[in-house]
Amino acid sequence: MSVIYDYLRAALVIVAFIAGKQNKKSAWSFDLLLTAWFGMGCYLFPQIVVEKIFGTTFNAALNLGVQNVGASFLSVAAFNYMCLKSRDETVIGSIALSKAMGFLPLLVSTLYTFIKNEKSVTHSGFCLLLTIFSAVWLMNVIVLMETRPVIGRREHKGAVSIVFRVLFLVLLLQGLGSLALSSSIASFHNIKSTVPMTFLIQSVGAVLISKIFILWYAPCFIKREDRRNVFVSLLLFVVLFQLAILNYCYQKKEGAMATVQHMAPTLLMMALSSVGCYLLSREDPLYTNTHYTRSKSN
Repeated sequence: MSVIYDYLRAALVIVAFIAGKQNKKSAWSFDLLLTAWFGMGCYLFPQIVVEKIFGTTFNAALNLGVQNVGASFLSVAAFNYMCLKSRDETVIGSIALSKAMGFLPLLVSTLYTFIKNEKSVTHSGFCLLLTIFSAVWLMNVIVLMETRPVIGRREHKGAVSIVFRVLFLVLLLQGLGSLALSSSIASFHNIKSTVPMTFLIQSVGAVLISKIFILWYAPCFIKREDRRNVFVSLLLFVVLFQLAILNYCYQKKEGAMATVQHMAPTLLMMALSSVGCYLLSREDPLYTNTHYTRSKSN
């Protein structure tokens, strides 16, 4: 019966996609609700997701991987929600671009894992995954093609923009590392490199890759609130990631050094995001909302 429900959920996602593509507002709402729903499900109910997708019983490492995926999706949804009232074309366009470009490796990784391991994964579960990822990706491609937002025309100067550039580099390296060196990352954390674990690490890497497009254009955001939202969404990801790590280490009775080793990859992201929030709070709002160092024609 649960298999039937998986296919029904996939069908409902398709129906919602058709309804959501009618206009930009409904497309934005569809994207936000679907991303938040999937992220919340992965983070709060990881064992259910593991059983539905991979057909395995309780596994602390896989639960951690699913929660990390959930944390990344919730971070994406949080930034979308905080920018709902933004009228800055660069903000709206960068969000759509990040999904259109960043979710493509996520979709490819999911499809590759399903085809290569068709006999050892749950078909209905992967059908639901592919439907969700395809819907989010395609919706943002449609938004980009229909609205053609002008992005990246102006850029703030100052220390905050430098922090954005450094974060861009950090997430780019972490995302590429997770996609290309998933087995090595699992070994670094003393976790067995199985097919499900490799897929989950690659999924987090793909979402990190999607964030680099927002970080690249973040110095061009006109309003200080929109730039602060970038840092807040990254801090949310790190906090949720660390809470999942602490829960995993508690279950596995890990020592202090092992716990720090698990947390280490996101500590730099937390530090840079915190510094960015602090620097923004010290800036003059009038200055930061009007002064630019670069301007390109449309």
